[in-house]
Amino acid sequence: MPFAEWWQGLQRKLSRRSAALQLNHRNLYILPSRFGGLWLLTAGVLYLLGINSRSNGPVLLAFVMGAVLLLSLFLTHLNLQGLSLQALPQRPCLAGEPTTYCLETHSRCHRPSLKWRWLQADAPPQQCLHLAPGHHRLNLIWQAPGRGQHLPGRLLLHTTAPLGLFRCWCYWEPPTPIWVAPARRPGPVVELSHNRTSGGDLLEGLRPWRQEEGWLRLDWKAQARGRGWLAKNFESETSSELWLAPAPQLPLETALEHLCDRLLRDITAGRAVGLVLADGSSLNPSSDRDHLERCLKALAEWPA
Repeated sequence: MPFAEWWQGLQRKLSRRSAALQLNHRNLYILPSRFGGLWLLTAGVLYLLGINSRSNGPVLLAFVMGAVLLLSLFLTHLNLQGLSLQALPQRPCLAGEPTTYCLETHSRCHRPSLKWRWLQADAPPQQCLHLAPGHHRLNLIWQAPGRGQHLPGRLLLHTTAPLGLFRCWCYWEPPTPIWVAPARRPGPVVELSHNRTSGGDLLEGLRPWRQEEGWLRLDWKAQARGRGWLAKNFESETSSELWLAPAPQLPLETALEHLCDRLLRDITAGRAVGLVLADGSSLNPSSDRDHLERCLKALAEWPA
């Protein structure tokens, strides 16, 4: 078996898959770092030199180095032990663009130099963070693959703080998926619109009352307040609803990319648009952030 496959299989066995993870001695692993191995080798050489030369100085220095090495073992392990991790609900993102995967951490103490890295192909560079005590929201950089629903993959959390003599690490696979919408590409989409008139009239404002208008239009509240004889001015409400759908003459993925770009531009500009789905259903027009996320999720799970 090639070493790469064996190593990936070992990582898979050592990783934990759960929505929340409490780091402890059951899921943390620790070994000397390269600097720690050199430190241990130096301590052993000093001890042998002291024994052979019958000199107490090298022997004492070797024991001091051994004590520091032993102390570093516990300090490095404590830098991760007790840390709580929680996967949060994820916002939809766009294919081919770097995005963030949201986690929540809880720590009872200060934890310096924690390094986070996704173990996937074309993964972003690792991030080094310092955690203060309390609850914190972390946004780890994550590279979005193609359209659809994806799991983030295996996350490596490791540290060599405070002395760099040992490396303590853990593997974690958050099970919370993230929806990846099509990439943005300007292009044609299908626009469906119709006018809608409300059943009643809207009050536009007040104007001077004329006797031939009758008593129904008179604003009695304004007259009682001493504002004079004022009439209510009404206008009908007529609005145009815009619905979008992918262009049928284009390849599906290209049409979805055009539709994604149009939705982002219109809703970001404050225009209310609706989305006609593949099964004939629809998402009613709106212009808020939640509606945009629902549209992006619908595009992400659009049948191929």
